[in-house]
Amino acid sequence: MLDGSRDLSREAYRFLVWKIEGNNICECIDPWAIERTKCKDFKFEKNLMKLSDKSAYEIETLTPDSLIVIQKVDGITFPDKIRRMKFVKTSILVRNFTNESAGDSIIITSRNITPTLTKGIITEMMEMYSKKKYVHNFIVDGEIRIFPKKQEIEVKTDNKKQNKDNQKSIDLFKVTLQKDYKLWDITGYENFEKIIIPYRLKSEMEEGSGSLAFYNLIPYHEDKGVVVNIKDRFVSAENFNKGLKAINNQKFDNAVYFFNKAHEDDNTNTEALYNVASIATAQNKTDVACTALKKLKDLEQTEGTKLYNEKCSEK
Repeated sequence: MLDGSRDLSREAYRFLVWKIEGNNICECIDPWAIERTKCKDFKFEKNLMKLSDKSAYEIETLTPDSLIVIQKVDGITFPDKIRRMKFVKTSILVRNFTNESAGDSIIITSRNITPTLTKGIITEMMEMYSKKKYVHNFIVDGEIRIFPKKQEIEVKTDNKKQNKDNQKSIDLFKVTLQKDYKLWDITGYENFEKIIIPYRLKSEMEEGSGSLAFYNLIPYHEDKGVVVNIKDRFVSAENFNKGLKAINNQKFDNAVYFFNKAHEDDNTNTEALYNVASIATAQNKTDVACTALKKLKDLEQTEGTKLYNEKCSEK
């Protein structure tokens, strides 16, 4: 975030690729799946990329190899709620990643840095499933193996026994991927004998409806330090509003109770914790304030950490 706080949204570790041509920006939320792309037009105004009257990106830094932008959304003013995003040119990321395996004949891709599909296969497969009235439900893991010098693709699946309908769908997935080497853009990986992409294919399909998800099996990130836990956003907002109402009625203990409940149901609701700390400090209830500030510190929120170090580090 703009003030250095950890982004607690569920999208925080989503890899994001921007492709900008003229006044059109496409956001690819999965670097290897071309279908998961949203495109929109924008206007340049000074150092702003304006997406609408209420949304824009402020360009903070622009070099031939990198871009840093600050998200601007009407109504969001607190620096711990404003995203600051850094982009690095894809070719540089690929070069740095492949250099780590220089001299090896095999490379296993990461979730974020990988050969990319040049065609949307999920839509194609869904259409085939629909025509053949497939009914299936499965999760299958495996590896996509690309052989650049042979210009061949091999799709491996795990050895779980599947029923007839599931196996037909899995076989169609394999055939769709293996039939055309040109489905893949392997720029930067050409010198390897074999490229391995771990994947997971998840399908829920009944006649008339269904879903199909195909994604890289490597986790988004290794960092397990901060866990986002959202039980019920609606209940959290409801309790937060009850806390505000309690403040207006000068029932401060009730307010603390409701704000704590709000955070229990959605630990990204950091404003609830700041309110607890503020009320408890005014009441000279240091232990209550420090408990809230410790939670903010554990969530790597900059202002909460600063206040905890000032008021609670010796407690």
